[in-house]
Amino acid sequence: MSSSNVVDLISLIYSFIRAERDRYEREKGVIWVTDLVRCPLKRVYEDRYPDLVLQEIFKPSLIIGTLVHRGLENLLRELVREYSVETEVEGSRDVILDDGSAVSIRGRLDMLLVRDFERVAVEIKSSRSDKNIPQKHHVDQVRAYNWLMDLSGSILLYVTPARVTQFYIEDRMDDSEVVSRVTSKKAPRYSWECSYCIFSVMCPYKIEI
Repeated sequence: MSSSNVVDLISLIYSFIRAERDRYEREKGVIWVTDLVRCPLKRVYEDRYPDLVLQEIFKPSLIIGTLVHRGLENLLRELVREYSVETEVEGSRDVILDDGSAVSIRGRLDMLLVRDFERVAVEIKSSRSDKNIPQKHHVDQVRAYNWLMDLSGSILLYVTPARVTQFYIEDRMDDSEVVSRVTSKKAPRYSWECSYCIFSVMCPYKIEI
């Protein structure tokens, strides 16, 4: 059989990843929870240099993370019996900034477990290392989800080559912390971010660690 007649799996995977990204294009006046827990300049540069963003979408680490998420979501939907299970659940909430303007904070949970009045999020994280887990920005992310969707708590589920474990986070952000993060100009937000940022080659605030 000629190779030209064989299904192009790479193209299919790329098209899927690209479509997933395009499905969640930015909207004016909307801040995603993930924006609250990363360098504020990242959003600026993504809007300014979209071609660089496209170079990132086919990283093998991103593909692996997508596979882990999809696989675990499907598996847990079969295994969890004591809760009703929803996946890819979105929520939004408006906040008023100090200047009187309003922005919408939006987030998307990997999974939502519901039982009576109990609502628990599951956030799946895959990593090449289990060092320093749960990582602070992941904890901050689910703290934001707890606030956004009025959750009982959130489970951070980690899958690494050395460990599969979970952490239950009940703490939540409040309106003032969310507003502070929306308006913060601190760049980077965490010292390690520059090491993984494609925009570090042009950023005046790059930190070497």
